[in-house]
Amino acid sequence: MKKILAITALLLCVVLLFSSCSLGLSTESIGNVVYSISEVLFPEPTEPLNENYNGRQNYYYSSLDEEGKIEYTKIYNAYMNYENCKLRLTESELEDMFNCVLYDNPEIFWVDSTYSYTRYASGTLVEPDYRNTPEESKEITDKVTTAVAKKVAESAGIQSDYGKEKFFHDYICINTVYDLTTYEASGDAAYSVFIDGKSICEGYSRAMKMLLDGAGIYNYLVVGNTENEDGTIDGHMWNVVSIEGELYHLDVTWDDNDGEYGDNGYLYFNMTDEDIRKDHFDIVPYDNNCTSKTYNYYNVNGTFFNSFNGFNSLVVPCARNVTKDLVVEMRFANDGDYANLKNRIENDNGFFDFVSDVIRTSGIKVRKDEVQYIYEDEFNYLCIIFLKG
Repeated sequence: MKKILAITALLLCVVLLFSSCSLGLSTESIGNVVYSISEVLFPEPTEPLNENYNGRQNYYYSSLDEEGKIEYTKIYNAYMNYENCKLRLTESELEDMFNCVLYDNPEIFWVDSTYSYTRYASGTLVEPDYRNTPEESKEITDKVTTAVAKKVAESAGIQSDYGKEKFFHDYICINTVYDLTTYEASGDAAYSVFIDGKSICEGYSRAMKMLLDGAGIYNYLVVGNTENEDGTIDGHMWNVVSIEGELYHLDVTWDDNDGEYGDNGYLYFNMTDEDIRKDHFDIVPYDNNCTSKTYNYYNVNGTFFNSFNGFNSLVVPCARNVTKDLVVEMRFANDGDYANLKNRIENDNGFFDFVSDVIRTSGIKVRKDEVQYIYEDEFNYLCIIFLKG
């Protein structure tokens, strides 16, 4: 699912449009898989994987009990060896457990989220649908691994995890186009971002996870639903990221503007649970303990305003954050202050004087008579777009 912001030129409000992104994901709690089979099961002794079996923390694996970890291990081993697997899971438990493995391991792109299975008295024989042959997978894996390693190496000089997170976020937004046709070609695979330069929400999120994993930054995938403009509901995927010990929601897909007004925005960069729930719902897992605003993009960059004292108070921080694309974003903590500024803009009450100040301060030549605005009232968010002269 991709949220598209339609730009409104000269004082008109923005319209939100949505594209479809079909995930087919269960909204039940993934961590609460029930095991109550009393019959004799397949004689397949399996030792569970080590907690950090792939060199990182694995959110979904860690959420399972010991029996669940054994079933997860069987699926993981089957994927890695292009095999079928025998599981002690009921029909209703299969999808959740397969998702656990694929959410923790976005580098496993050669298997579809679909599978066939046969129920026996002693368990379930599952045949995953493999998308690529082992030879094809190795070739693609080498390309993806090289691309990820290159970006991780480029981020090595960035001192903070926040800075690395922003570097990866911007890289994906700048180099990826949201394109539903990629679902037919690559499904939810991250390689569509690194190889094709186009993807859907799942690819964006999985690619972000691979980059963050490579940099040693703890994160995990989150799923939920969002509402289209026509009232229909679609599935969606994004990341939860740990920065300096605090968790934040990061929705790279909805920050990608596809060049419509700059390469990317930052409205969904390090949100709280409270903020993300304003337009994301049926979230799994629901409560992610994302309560801090310390590393929210606008707070870090001085454009999250707790009070509004007139346009002069906005000139310096906004000019400092004018990008090469001449895009300025800001948020307000107070509904009244946001409404006051929005009212002044819509009534042209001194706003063009503010524009002139920004122009003089930044030294960038823009067309003063062509300024565009985007409003997101539920977030007290304003984006100002200065068109190049």
